Amino acid sequence: MLRTAGNRSLDRGLAVLNALSVHGASSLRDLHAHTHLPKSTIRRLLGTLISRKIVRRSLSDQLYRANIYLPTLNSRFARGEGLLVDRALAPMVALTREVGWSCDLHMFERTRSRIVESTRPLSPYFQFERYIDLEVSVFASAGGLAVLSTWSDEAVLALANEIDDHPVRGLARAGLTKRKLIAALALTRSQGYAARVSGYRSGTPLANKLHGIGCPVFQDETAIGALVMLWPRTLFTPAKFAEAHLDRLREAARSISSDLSAA
Repeated sequence: MLRTAGNRSLDRGLAVLNALSVHGASSLRDLHAHTHLPKSTIRRLLGTLISRKIVRRSLSDQLYRANIYLPTLNSRFARGEGLLVDRALAPMVALTREVGWSCDLHMFERTRSRIVESTRPLSPYFQFERYIDLEVSVFASAGGLAVLSTWSDEAVLALANEIDDHPVRGLARAGLTKRKLIAALALTRSQGYAARVSGYRSGTPLANKLHGIGCPVFQDETAIGALVMLWPRTLFTPAKFAEAHLDRLREAARSISSDLSAA
């Protein structure tokens, strides 16, 4: 009887993990619909999975996400995302609590930069909205440029050629040419932070009212993402904001990188 009960709990836990692997970020209601398990059972399973760091509940939107994914053909999520968020969350929260302004964690996925966590709910300065899994341009966003600034110009141009004239991810969508992109990266390297390209518009109205500066986050010697601080673009220029907060942003990015490299 004990073995049967144990196997049933394992099967149910795997059902929850499979639902997250297939469908991605989910609420309790979503998981109930996908697994047909009682909500009370799902809550207990999630408590165990979260304590084991197999599942996390995102700060930004309170949805559940898997840190590991079952080998399903429908899984479309990046490996390493859970580790990145786990190592980054405490420094991100400390940064926002200290300076007030929120920060987003970007995961670099070669042709796109994707927001995987955010402290926007903790910031008193502007309204929180869901932004987890939002994809932004690697060529025009602060997160993307922070990572590309660690590449050689030749590697960046090769990526631009690879993406070519993609209507969403290409240079033209960001209002850039190859020459302007290389100039933006040179500026990023010289000033020690990346800023969103002037005039770039993403897919959400609120995001277009914000500015950001970003620093890369490393695992060993490779930049795998970026930490980006945010503020309404009407309040400060990137230079003024960096003057006040860049040192603290760098400290948080270094802390995340150190923990990732030690993992």
